[in-house]
Amino acid sequence: MKWLQNFLKSDHRLGFRVVKTGIAVTLCVVLSTFFKLDQPFFMVIAAVMTMGKSIDASIKSGRNKIIGVVIGAVIGYGLVSVSPANAGLCGVGIILTLYLCHFFRLDGAATLSSFVFTAIMFQLGTPLIGAINCFIGIVVAIVVNLVMMPPNYAEEIKKSYDQLCAMIEESMGNAAEIQQIDIGGVEAGIQKLNYNVRMYIAQAKFLRWNDDEVFKISCKISTYKMILDELRAIEVMELTEDALKPGSELFTVYHYHMDRMQRLLEHVRKP
Repeated sequence: MKWLQNFLKSDHRLGFRVVKTGIAVTLCVVLSTFFKLDQPFFMVIAAVMTMGKSIDASIKSGRNKIIGVVIGAVIGYGLVSVSPANAGLCGVGIILTLYLCHFFRLDGAATLSSFVFTAIMFQLGTPLIGAINCFIGIVVAIVVNLVMMPPNYAEEIKKSYDQLCAMIEESMGNAAEIQQIDIGGVEAGIQKLNYNVRMYIAQAKFLRWNDDEVFKISCKISTYKMILDELRAIEVMELTEDALKPGSELFTVYHYHMDRMQRLLEHVRKP
């Protein structure tokens, strides 16, 4: 199992969500075969659409999609009774489906809801069985995301924070030696850390175990952004050793930014 985890963490990784989606689909097909459920494609599509980047995202998405499935099934059942596969009614039904998903603020539910409506309108499945299978697919996706290698954003935050600290110190060292500064790398490091913090905060409370430590790290992001601004200011100076003569205006401005960066770094290092 360790070789699989190492492969998934490599640069050519499939990604945890991709693997978990495949597992969820397999379970859906197995369940439909074992319990002799008709129309398993509803289950498979629902599982694929529900698998989120985080457990909390899957739960919220699953809740919205369940309501969306009901909306699509009800509208599909009502219009297919009037005229199956009618072009005009298909358009009207999609408009109603999308509007209701928007009205009830069902984020992420519109696509699955429209799929259920369309499948029923073209008689690819019955409303009740299609809705039930969608519910099963949604639940399977949530359970798989919860059980199979759940994302550890607290660990990702620590890792991205350590990487950012190393990049900041290297860039400051390059600035001190009048060498090329990797502005893009520092900016990407800040964005990555910021993203991981947002994903951690977005999770439900019971999924968060490191609130105090994450809070301390998140408070330092703004300081690192200020350090990045100082690095940008130094980068645009087009410095050379000859230009940095003591007493010159450029020398004064350069050391102002270097001193400010040093003070910011000392501040962010405080426990």
